[in-house]
Amino acid sequence: MERRHALARAIGALTLAGAALLWLGACGEDDRPASWSYIHTAIIAPSCATSSCHTEDNAEAGVDLHSIESAYTILVGKACESNNPPGQALRNFVSPGQPERSALMYLLIGEEVPRQMPPDRPLPDGDIDLVERWILEGAQCN
Repeated sequence: MERRHALARAIGALTLAGAALLWLGACGEDDRPASWSYIHTAIIAPSCATSSCHTEDNAEAGVDLHSIESAYTILVGKACESNNPPGQALRNFVSPGQPERSALMYLLIGEEVPRQMPPDRPLPDGDIDLVERWILEGAQCN
């Protein structure tokens, strides 16, 4: 009898732990918005616009990603406020709707480029997936 109660408690604990994991998974990275404002604030600014990389004062390779406006213009080839279709983005960083033609994706995953970005600590896969989703959805300035 005691053995049965111990088994029932163990099953109850596993069920509770499983439910907690499902809940945490449901609130995970996939629920983050694929919006430019979120991507710049949560991914680009802290990972790329650091003191030694792509800031206003030290724009490595001429790429300034410190502000949401300048980063968007450089990556997409048009200003956020512009209603015009994107032009040719500097070095084809982002081709809206086409991550496979976007140099930014190759830099982030470190494929077919001399150096992965950011060089000191690669982005987590979830962040790269979010950037890819933003590009797939048209790379809007929202």
